[in-house]
Amino acid sequence: MKTDGNFSVYIIESTYPTDFYHGTLDGPVAQSLLNILRIRNRLRMVLDLKHLKKAFREANRDKFDVMHLSCHGDENGIDLAKDRELDWPEFTELFQESGLVPKALIMSSCCGAASGIGQAFAKVPQRPLIIFGSVDRRSYGEYATAWTLLYHRFKASGVTRGAAQVVLQQINAAVSRKFLYRRWDAEQKKYLSYPRRGVRYEVQEASRATRTRRK
Repeated sequence: MKTDGNFSVYIIESTYPTDFYHGTLDGPVAQSLLNILRIRNRLRMVLDLKHLKKAFREANRDKFDVMHLSCHGDENGIDLAKDRELDWPEFTELFQESGLVPKALIMSSCCGAASGIGQAFAKVPQRPLIIFGSVDRRSYGEYATAWTLLYHRFKASGVTRGAAQVVLQQINAAVSRKFLYRRWDAEQKKYLSYPRRGVRYEVQEASRATRTRRK
């Protein structure tokens, strides 16, 4: 399919058998959205660690900018479809082995942006520049809504720090305040999170004067 997006997304789906049975799969939803936006993408269904490693190597070889991972997880790591758990140090090792350094890592999993993932990546040389996710358990619909806002913003503004901050304000206002992104700071040698703790955003109608000026 011909695309004109200014970035590309590699999608990995590795959820539980019950999710396949009921059709509650985040990956195909993300791919459909990206196709509508004409953004280059590829979807791989991954059941085990062997094929997860293969997918990471493929994403690096074909120079995808964004990694989108749909799976189950908790504050300690992620789960693969075939009853295989990876803790955060094991997960970060996938990036070292494959050489993959994406502009953004989209963690469509429960606790995908928990503090443990940032701490683990800080200890290795190769890491994503930005990590998106939630710090607790969210529903299938909430993740799908959040990524719709995310990719629309990236399409308009690129995969940048500014775009990340704007879309996180939108996600916090429209979906949940439990979503955040972690940005690697080379000087401080750690990930900085946004929005800051305690900050709230709400959906508000613009004033008539503001709407008029924007036309």
